Amino acid sequence: MQQVDMLKTYKLFLNNLPWPVWIEGIDSKILYLNKHYEDKFKIKLEEAIGKYSEEVFLPEKVNIYNKNVKECLQSSNVCVVEGIVNGSFIECYIFPIKDDNGHNKAVAGIVMDINDRKEREIYIENQKNILRTIIDAVPESIFYKDTESRFIGYNKKFREFYNKKGVTDIIGKSDIEIYDDKETAVKFIELDKKIISTKKAKYYEDKVKDENGEERIEENIKIPVINDDGEVWGVVGLSRDITERKNMEEKLRYLSQTDILTGTYNRYSFEEKIKELNYEKYLPLGIIMGDVNGLKLVNDTLGHLEGDKLLKNISNILKHICDLQGYVFRWGGDEFIILLPNSGQSKCEAVIRDIRRKCEETESDFIQLSIALGESVKYDLKDDIYNCIKKVEEKVYRQKLLDKKSIKSSIMESLRKSLEEKNMETNEHAERVQKYALALGEKMKLKISDLDELILVASLHDIGKIGINEEILLKPGKLTDEEFEIMKTHTEIGYRIINASSELGNVAKSVLTHHEKWDGSGYPLGLKGEEIPLMARIINVVDSYDIMTRDKIYRKAIDKKKAISELKKHAGKQFDPEIVRHFIEYIEDNEV
Repeated sequence: MQQVDMLKTYKLFLNNLPWPVWIEGIDSKILYLNKHYEDKFKIKLEEAIGKYSEEVFLPEKVNIYNKNVKECLQSSNVCVVEGIVNGSFIECYIFPIKDDNGHNKAVAGIVMDINDRKEREIYIENQKNILRTIIDAVPESIFYKDTESRFIGYNKKFREFYNKKGVTDIIGKSDIEIYDDKETAVKFIELDKKIISTKKAKYYEDKVKDENGEERIEENIKIPVINDDGEVWGVVGLSRDITERKNMEEKLRYLSQTDILTGTYNRYSFEEKIKELNYEKYLPLGIIMGDVNGLKLVNDTLGHLEGDKLLKNISNILKHICDLQGYVFRWGGDEFIILLPNSGQSKCEAVIRDIRRKCEETESDFIQLSIALGESVKYDLKDDIYNCIKKVEEKVYRQKLLDKKSIKSSIMESLRKSLEEKNMETNEHAERVQKYALALGEKMKLKISDLDELILVASLHDIGKIGINEEILLKPGKLTDEEFEIMKTHTEIGYRIINASSELGNVAKSVLTHHEKWDGSGYPLGLKGEEIPLMARIINVVDSYDIMTRDKIYRKAIDKKKAISELKKHAGKQFDPEIVRHFIEYIEDNEV
């Protein structure tokens, strides 16, 4: 009676299980089907009991069931079989039923409906396939690492890159195992650790070698993978080859900063460079401006192609001399500017001398290379560099007047020729005064820019005589007081002529005052001592010496020794005594 009750209990238990259950003997005959099995597979226990399983199970599933039943009986392990029944996914767990002695007595199977799970798995697998397709279509390398920096996935681009380098098995390996450059590998791993610890993405660029050993530039981003609990699961990385882009950027940067004709920096890059150099460590900042002589003449007579050649030749000289110590910019059509960090006055003057020497040494097809140069120095960060440039422009302007190929010079030359027509000795006198003035200026160790100014003053000191009546200029006898007063106005006339060019302000002042006397008795302003511009004091000495040693319409020349005596006699009265001392030393060493 008790056994019957137990049997009923077992059947109730099996019928109340939420899954279909079947039991068959070791002879493959059905022993039991529970209620859920009957309902699921539309078969009654009464119809199935005692029949072989292949008569009961779906024909297409018989072989699979039989195979797994045999495996289950042989191994005594649970076997799992998946299949589709009536359009639904099922999972069947097959296990042996043993007696107390461990002998197989039957086989049972529990069938579970896994349709929902399978649909989720299929959905997930489809999404993974879609994502994999998308990632493989991305032209950049993508990889995934775990928290130990081991690769757990990658896309097609990444795989192909390393396959070409002979690395085929990547999953589970670290950078150390796949990179030849161990230093780079360690760097990558350390970066992974930092990203994992900080939970922050990192953007960076790196240089790598491709399968041909050529250097490439990569743009990289590494991003931490963080779950909903804020834990880092690993790192996702993306690498993009930006070599071509970088080359293009470099080319565009070069084009944006470079004058295409000369290869020097352009005006735009000058603005950027002065910001870059506006720091104490670059002071003093030397500034040299150059204006190519004769460019208009070459353009007008030989054509613009030859003019371009002239500019290239000059720019090559500037770059050759200055590139290692500064920066060369094309400022305008025929103008260049040079910036020399940590360069004072003497350094700038040395560079100017080198440029002039190189121009003289360089052979040119049609015209001697020549460039008017001026310099200035920025000593303090507060100094406005454009004020420095303005000073340089004035010096360059004065230099242009000394160049016979310059339009500015030709204007002044035409004035001198007009004056020469009035007085034949004026041009020769001006050339001698220039010679003496230059020699005296060099002996006094004047700056290059001051020497240029001095030569201009010497060349133009009598230009105001163009406004004086020829009868007075050429009068053979002594001038009357009235005539002398008229003659004295030539300094003011010369000042007005020269001062019409704003860049020649200092030259104009020296021309105006070159008849002032050290004791204040000169004209037209009655200045004395160092109130008189230095250039005017020098011209006063050399002009007087040349006049004394040359025949004039109204008197004969005196010899040089007597002229020296006159200079000594009037030193401290008419002349600056220090300038007289230097000049006499020069004359005694070279002419007496």
